[in-house]
Amino acid sequence: MKIGVMGSGAVGSFFGSFFSEAGHDVTYIARGAHLTEMNKNGLTIIKENEKIVIQQAFSENVEDLADCELILFCVKSGDTKEVAERLNEVIQESAYVMTLQNGVSNEETLVELFGKERVLSAAVYVQAEVESPGVIQQSGRYKLVIGSLSEDGQEVEKRFSELFKGAEIPTDISKQILLRKWKKYLWNLIFNPLSAATDRSVGQILDDPYLRQIAWMIGLESIEMAILSGYPLNEKDVQIAFQNAEFARTHTTSMLQDIRKGKVSEAEELVGYLVKKADGHGKSINTLKTVYLLLKSKESSL
Repeated sequence: MKIGVMGSGAVGSFFGSFFSEAGHDVTYIARGAHLTEMNKNGLTIIKENEKIVIQQAFSENVEDLADCELILFCVKSGDTKEVAERLNEVIQESAYVMTLQNGVSNEETLVELFGKERVLSAAVYVQAEVESPGVIQQSGRYKLVIGSLSEDGQEVEKRFSELFKGAEIPTDISKQILLRKWKKYLWNLIFNPLSAATDRSVGQILDDPYLRQIAWMIGLESIEMAILSGYPLNEKDVQIAFQNAEFARTHTTSMLQDIRKGKVSEAEELVGYLVKKADGHGKSINTLKTVYLLLKSKESSL
C-alpha cells in the first residue's frame, strides 16, 4: 500500500517505520534539519536495544502524497486546518486520513474537509522523541487504538487494523473511538502542561506531593468538562491515568520537549481549547487554567 506520513516527527516517523519495514511504499513529509538529515542518512529508529535505518522517500512537498491510499496525519494541532486544506487539494478522493494527533478537536476539522467516511482516529500510546535530526528514540510499550468516525465504518476499521497488525503494530479497534481519545486526552491534560510548566518528568510529578495534588485537581476538572461534552468519564478514569503514568515515569512529555527546544508547544490547542470551552459554559477549571497561563507565559519568553 502507498502510505503517506504527514508530519514525520517522533510519532509519525516511529509508526511509519513499521510500514517501511513491512515493505509498503511510504512517503515521509518533514522539514528543516530533520528532513535534511533523513535525505542524507535515512531515518534512524532506536527502540530499546534495536536500531533500524529507513531509506525511503523523504520530502517537504505535500504534493508527493497525491497517490497515497492512507495518510497518517501527525502534524501539530495548531497546523491541522492549514495542512489539511493543502492535503485535500492533492490526495485522491478514495484516500483515507487517520489522525494520530493529541487532543480531541482535530477530528472536527478533518471531517469538515474529508467527510466522516474517510476519516479515522487513533489513540496513540508511545514514548518517543526526536533525539536529534533524523533520529527517533522510543522506549517502553506502544500500541494504537483505532476507529472510524462513520457509523458504517466497520469494514474500514477491520481493513486498517489488519494492515497495522500485518506491519507488527499492536492495534485494537474501538467502537467509541472519541470516548477512547477523551481518556487519552485526560492523561495528556493531567501531565503534559504541568510537566512543561514546571520542567518536570512524569515520574517527578508523581513523586512530588504538591505537584501530584495539582495533577489530581486537573484530572477532576477535566472529567467535569468531559461529561459536559457528552463523554461519561469519572474519578476512576483519573485513577487509571495515574496508574498508567507509573509506566511512563521517565517520559519527557511532548510539551516539555517543545519548551526545552525553544519551541511553542500545543498548549493553545490542547489546553486552551478546554479552557475556552469551560469559559463558554460558565464553568471554572481554575487549576488547569492557572497551569495553562503559566505555560503561555513561559512560551512568550522563548
